[in-house]
Formats: sequence, structure tokens, C-alpha cells
Amino acid sequence: MAVQVSNDSLPRALRESHRLVLIAAVLWAGMFAVFAASPVTQMNDSTYSMLTAQSLIQNGTPDLSRYVIPDFEASLPFWTIRGRHAYQLVRTNGRLLYGYPHGTSFLSVPFVALMNRLGVSAATRDMRFDFRGELFLQKLIAAFLSASLVTVLFGAASLVLTPGWSAAVAIGAGLGTQIWSTASRGMWQHTWEIMIGSLVVYLLLAAGSNASRIRPVLLATLLSWMFYVRPTGAVPVIFVSAYVFAHRRSAFNVFAATGIAWLAVLVFYSLRIFGSPLPFYYYLNNDPQHVGLRIGMGLYGTLFSPSRGLFIFSPIVGWVLFVTIRFWRRLPFRSLAIMALWTAAGILTICVLQPQWWGGACYGPRLLADAVPWLVLLAILGLAAIPPDRRNFRNPVVAVGALLLLTSVAMNACGALSPETMDWNFRGRSPDIMLDWSRPQFLAGWIDRQ
Repeated sequence: MAVQVSNDSLPRALRESHRLVLIAAVLWAGMFAVFAASPVTQMNDSTYSMLTAQSLIQNGTPDLSRYVIPDFEASLPFWTIRGRHAYQLVRTNGRLLYGYPHGTSFLSVPFVALMNRLGVSAATRDMRFDFRGELFLQKLIAAFLSASLVTVLFGAASLVLTPGWSAAVAIGAGLGTQIWSTASRGMWQHTWEIMIGSLVVYLLLAAGSNASRIRPVLLATLLSWMFYVRPTGAVPVIFVSAYVFAHRRSAFNVFAATGIAWLAVLVFYSLRIFGSPLPFYYYLNNDPQHVGLRIGMGLYGTLFSPSRGLFIFSPIVGWVLFVTIRFWRRLPFRSLAIMALWTAAGILTICVLQPQWWGGACYGPRLLADAVPWLVLLAILGLAAIPPDRRNFRNPVVAVGALLLLTSVAMNACGALSPETMDWNFRGRSPDIMLDWSRPQFLAGWIDRQ
């Protein structure tokens, strides 16, 4: 005779764990559906990143010389755009290489290998580049990673917030930031970087809340791969390292040794493949002339300009900063908040110093996508600092936050749903068009129909 055990007999913690897993699964499925169904695809700098992953699988090397790539002129240098030149490629050290960081390609190998078994590839059987295959792979993997990113942020928030507020934070991050309008639109460098960054945030918050011990080897490995994927990954490496040194001193030696080992791997790989200690994309390309004027324009452009301003496209960020300051004395894990603030500020500084602070042909403040995990961490801590009895929509602070979040969702929806927003990039001179309030990018779909 079977004995039935009522749900009430289960430990409360186990029931809560099952509930969180169910919410996370539903959240992932919903976000994946939204990201995969959104029609806009952004495949600019990331073109050939999946072909590079294919070459790693098929040939054991990132060298693309074995593939037939139409319209590529090997005589033109990297960064040159002339006619239909494949500007993402470079011939160096006797190899034809994808010129952007290879971290995205390496991390995408398991996904590409799986899709190969299902008949999808970035190359045809006769070794010709397959643009449609590349496009499909990028769109699918980007949607998968972005949905996973949102789910990880939900898990991080649930360490200190109720499931309902954790889901609100995760959904708000997924739809109200560059996750929807940039990271999920193609395999930008940001896509893997902020996915890994969300895991770092989870580990730090779990250790800070005593949900688990700090894991120095895993933490250093994740940070190293953020740097492998994108040079701006150096910013969280610096500030998380400072945090570990100051607050987790016993783990620092193992953490540092792991990071140094991964850096040695990158240098070895770069010397062998690129012929330089680091891939040349990692070296700053800055114009020393008119630095002050350029920094001023870059700061205004990245924060407040009509077509690249962070506070224009994601005004919820302003609310997050306000709540962080307003409830600073009540803020849990203030050392983590300080680290997150410094990391976000460091990423902003790098963006402002870029000669092309607008980030090329993209939608909104793409270059600041790297700051999303750290801003979400601040949002989690800020909400946790609001007294539970005031954490409701009758509180004007919370109500204003909800309104700003809805505005942020609407702004980022334009970039994911309206193809005209990408065409807009080519209808004026950069950066003048980025500063023109008469034709803001987010209204491109509406303006073009007038």
C-alpha cells in the first residue's frame, strides 16, 4: 500500500527551493521565447565568430584560411571598411583570423558542435562560409545565453529578496536594459561577457549572504574568461580582485594564482596565433588630440544623448542609483555595492574615452551593456534596503521605479522589435546623428512611416 506524504510534511526550505526552481524554469522559457521571437538581428562585429568556432571544431585551429569567404580582400588592413570588405577579418602571422577577441568563439564551441549534429553550420560541406548558418547560430545562441543570464540574475536576487521581487528584478533586467536590445540580438562580445558577469555577481552575493563559501578558483576563472571575451572585462577583474583582497583575504592567494595562470594561457595563445602578447584588439587606439573636448562629448553622449544615452534608454538606472544613495545606511553588503559602483564607473570611463563612444552601428548605449550585471547587483541591494513594509507600490519611490522600468522596457523593445532602428544608423553622419534630438533612434520606426 503506497504511503502518501503531504506537501506540508516536507521541510519548508525544500518546498521553497522547488518553488524557486519552477519560477526559474518558467522565467527562462518565457525570456527565451521573447528573445528568439524578436525580429531584429544585429550581426556586425560578430560576423565570423561562429565560423571561427566551426573551424576550432573542424580543423582544430581558429585559422579561417581553409574556408572560401566571398568579398574578402586580404590586402586591406583590419578596421578598414571599403566596399564589401569583411572588416572583421585580418591576415596576420600567416593566418586568416577573426580580428575580434576569440573568447566568444571558444565558449560557443559546445553549442555549435550540437547544432552541427542537427545539420546547422556556419560553413557548407565544400568549405564555403554560410552566412545563413552563421546568422541562425548567432540568433539562437544569443537568445539562449540571454535567457540564462536573466535566470541567473533571478537566482542572485532570490538570495536576499522574495521570489516575487526577484522575478521583477530579473524580468526588468532582461527587458529594460541592453540585454534585450543588444545582447540577445546577436553574438556581440557583450553577450558572453555579461552572462559570465551575472555568474560572478551570483557567486559574490552568495558568499556575502553566507549561502555558500567563496570559490576563488571558479571566481578567478570566470573573471579571466570575461577578459578573454572582451577587453573591458579587465575592469571587473581589477575591482573584484580588490574586493577579494580586502574582504576575503584567506582566498586571495588561490584566487590570484588562478588568474595569473589564465593570463599566461591567453598570452601563450596570442603569441602563437597573433604573434603578439595580446591580440591587437586589446591595445588602446586613442587619439591624444582634443582629449578634453572628446571626453566631455563622450560623457554626455553615453549618458544623455538622444540615441546613445544610458539614462534615455534605461531611465531605471537613475532610480537604482537614487535608491542606492537614499538607503545607503540600510544597504546590505555595502562592500559589494562599493565594488559594483566602482566597476560600473570604470566601464563608463572606458566608454567615454573611446574615440567612437557611440559604439558604431548598434542600438542605444551598447558599450555600456558591460555594466548591466553590476547595476542589477545595485538594484538587488537597493530593493533589499527598502523596509519590507514599504516595499510596495503605495510607496512613491517604488511606484516611480515601476514607471521608469516600464519606460525602459518600451525603449529597449524598439531596438529588438523595429528593424528601422538599425537602418537609422546609416542615415546620417556619426556622431552628429547620435546627438540630434529631431530624429532620435528609438523613434525611427515611427518617423520612417510618416
